[in-house]
Amino acid sequence: MKVAWTLAAVLAVASIAQTARAKETVNGSSDGVIASGVWQESHEGVGLYCVHVTNAVEVTKGHSESACFMTEVQAIAKDAPDVTTNVLVVQEWDDRGLKAITTFYADKNGNETTPSAPGSIKYTFRVVVDFAAHSVTKYLETPTKTLGFHLK
Repeated sequence: MKVAWTLAAVLAVASIAQTARAKETVNGSSDGVIASGVWQESHEGVGLYCVHVTNAVEVTKGHSESACFMTEVQAIAKDAPDVTTNVLVVQEWDDRGLKAITTFYADKNGNETTPSAPGSIKYTFRVVVDFAAHSVTKYLETPTKTLGFHLK
């Protein structure tokens, strides 16, 4: 499993590096999704990979779960990028697109924490991919507001 996570992170960073030279890429179907580009609103580089996950026993039964791996890169200082990867659970996936979600808690400084920590804030990422429009939108939801980010 660790190899799969490492491979996903390496592929995402490689894809983001290519984004600087190319326009956004959003390709997908009910079989798999790959997207890369830059969020219009924050200028962070992003790589998104969505796959059906299974094992040898379950594949013979036709069972699989779906997950998306979203890696974002932000240049905080010269030669010091901040790279984060989130795993999102796919809620819906059909021939038109997909919707995926992940939730986490952070303190006022943005450091991840537990739900019971004093002052922790619940954050929810929702990702919506539209295959026909070749678009990806990320919604960052907090108890007080929702921000939208669009791949360009």
